[in-house]
Amino acid sequence: MFSFFAIFVVAIIATGASAQPFAQTSAQTSANSLSQPLIVTHKLPEFGDLKGKTFEQRVIQLALEKTQTKSNPFEMVPINVISRTHAIAALNQNLYENFVILLSYEDALLESGNLIYIPFPLELGALSYRICYANKNIVGQVQGIHSLQQLQQYKVGVGAGWVDAKILKHHRLQVVEGSNITSLFRMTQAGRVDLFCPSPSEYFHELRGEKTSELQLDNKLALYYPLPKFLFAHKNSKPLLDRIQRGIEIAYKDGSYKQLWFETQGQAIVRADLGKRHLIKLENPFISSLSDDYQQYLFNPEEYLPDQPPTDARHQIPKPLQNRLQTNVHQDR
Repeated sequence: MFSFFAIFVVAIIATGASAQPFAQTSAQTSANSLSQPLIVTHKLPEFGDLKGKTFEQRVIQLALEKTQTKSNPFEMVPINVISRTHAIAALNQNLYENFVILLSYEDALLESGNLIYIPFPLELGALSYRICYANKNIVGQVQGIHSLQQLQQYKVGVGAGWVDAKILKHHRLQVVEGSNITSLFRMTQAGRVDLFCPSPSEYFHELRGEKTSELQLDNKLALYYPLPKFLFAHKNSKPLLDRIQRGIEIAYKDGSYKQLWFETQGQAIVRADLGKRHLIKLENPFISSLSDDYQQYLFNPEEYLPDQPPTDARHQIPKPLQNRLQTNVHQDR
């Protein structure tokens, strides 16, 4: 059984990307860190305010602040990564200095040995739940969906290169791919797809930023498929991931991580009111090689219902995690 904070060396398939090469070695990075801030490259938001901070950026920054001293300052540097495919290629080729990004896990990432990751589900499983926008012309039909067979009759919008597309195709759904979340939202408005089912946090973010006159925000259907998301980096950035994992451990112990999670993910889960939706569960066959240890850190939807009074327990460390916090263990795969 793997330790919670073990960093695994994994592989990705390079698909090519255009960027300035970064050839600095780990030794050079360590030497330079004595005289200048540690550069940490992160992804800009995919949609909305580009000056805002993504959840992954806030977690990385929190972890680095928890481990910061006068001798090890850091600097966050944003880049515009167009797609998951681009991000994987950039990581595989080590194009950006200390590039760290949150990616959905799939077994195909284990094939070439270029990447390392922290096998902790950063969003605690929140992105495994999906609630749907529907084109207004079919809203009555959509609210009658109660089975996978019924769902297969509709076109579902999914991001290009997302693991979601593979999962839905595996279950014989009609998948139409779009370039990003905003384009998928607008494809649904235009009727090019019948449904677009983002996570609750993405769903309510779009609700604030887009016109919804051509859409119906469905309140009866929800999808679930296991989709753990981990922080990935190139293996040359191992010292950085060591520091991030130590910072996450500290943040869990003092409660600041769970508080950040509730602010960015948990509140949307409450608004989604999953307990009143018909939940269609789908298998994810693309994580069959992944240890199920990560599952003990997933949130419990029953603790995040609208009619439940707020409790400090929402910000406490789950008991299994309290029992399993350990010193760093690193294993190559």
